[in-house]
Amino acid sequence: MKKIILFLTLGLLFPLISQAGCCGCDPVYAYDAKGEVKSAVWVRDQACTATGAIIDTLKAGEVVQITDKTDGWYKVISPRGKVGWSGETFFTITDKALTSSASSSSSSSSSSNFSSSSTTTSSSALAWLKGYILLQVQQHGEAWYVNPTNFKRYYMKDGPTAYEMMRTFGLGITDTDLAKIPKDTDSFSGDTALRNRLSGRILLQVQQHGEAWYIYPKTNKRYYLKDGAAAYEIMRYLGLGITDTDLAKLAIAELSIIPYSNNSTPATPPTTVINEGTDPRCGSKPGFTSTGPWIAGTGSFQKGSVPAGFNYKIVTQHILDRINYERTKRGKSAILSDQRMADTASVWAEQMFNQGQITHTRLPVNMIARVWVWDNFKIDFCESWGWLYENIGGGNYNRSEGINESVMASMDSLFDYYMSEEAANGIHYQTIMHDHLTHVGVGFYFDGDNDSGSLYTVLHYGGLYGNVPIIDKTW
Repeated sequence: MKKIILFLTLGLLFPLISQAGCCGCDPVYAYDAKGEVKSAVWVRDQACTATGAIIDTLKAGEVVQITDKTDGWYKVISPRGKVGWSGETFFTITDKALTSSASSSSSSSSSSNFSSSSTTTSSSALAWLKGYILLQVQQHGEAWYVNPTNFKRYYMKDGPTAYEMMRTFGLGITDTDLAKIPKDTDSFSGDTALRNRLSGRILLQVQQHGEAWYIYPKTNKRYYLKDGAAAYEIMRYLGLGITDTDLAKLAIAELSIIPYSNNSTPATPPTTVINEGTDPRCGSKPGFTSTGPWIAGTGSFQKGSVPAGFNYKIVTQHILDRINYERTKRGKSAILSDQRMADTASVWAEQMFNQGQITHTRLPVNMIARVWVWDNFKIDFCESWGWLYENIGGGNYNRSEGINESVMASMDSLFDYYMSEEAANGIHYQTIMHDHLTHVGVGFYFDGDNDSGSLYTVLHYGGLYGNVPIIDKTW
């Protein structure tokens, strides 16, 4: 049976590393020129998006002095006297006069003073802006995405927010239909009707690994959004300048984060202390408390039509061995399987089945995975970096190949995809190799019968206090 694998990652701590490919690795050359800003862009104290702090914002049309360059970056002096680095692609070399500090400040106020219109509907006269990224040129270039489906604007403040938008607003598309939409570098026209219908939308390639694409309304061509940081940079690069007055005519909305509940009137759950913390990477702490709708550590995991003969312990040990083999040979510490993560992962696998799609989106309102886990399970993460990492995917199981063997083959396909990113230090590879990981749990939903079917697969990684061993449950 052909295996269809879909994979996405949520909750990474790392933005995209610098355009130079390695922060601080490339030589810096003196470069005397003036650059006109094509689209609002940040100035960072380093030539690196991962570690460079934002110290200023250049507005479209400003002309700045360029003093040095490295691969993909210019060192600039902003009109406000800030010296730092901005992406080379945001500038056009020019002979125009430098923008003075007086003219810059006269049309700009505090970056926190961006328009926050309280209107509930958008002006029909601006309907042509649906799907565009708008840059607030009279402030500090704040970026807003105008969602084509509800004609409201959403503040795209940074890479993580752009990532949430990708997953929240993303529309699934087949490979066949996606091929009808030309890339930004293609010359063929494709399917004009399809391109017009999807103008301004964010598309997710559901038959591959959930790759995201933005259909730029001006050309109706697609741009690849590798991750949140790339989405932020690309979508800002394609942005249109807009005045505060016009921006205020567009209704504002937010990506709300509220507690998830699987019941309309959830009962107050019991409080249960499961174990005492002993893991040296987190330090000792007296237990963790689960107070969400589901109590971790009870063994009520692996959902759906679980086929006879499925052995969770064997399957999870297989993927754990693969993870730890790759980690330890690179000098990373081994991690443990954990009942808490197995429970949260299996619950989310069931929730994906209920939604009918492989997705990170929590209903009824979108929220990030670590918030969902905290609100529902109250699992105690290590405080200084309390993040949950969520990988999701699909696969198949088939008794003719062996139930456990076919599930492990699906897991191998996922893991091979993770590791294929090592050369580029991709976000999935970074997840597995993160120094702060201590535990992992795998969850499945079996969508089929006793002999064959599809899998909804979830891996939850985290840094946790203590360890809850895998329950040897007999199916």
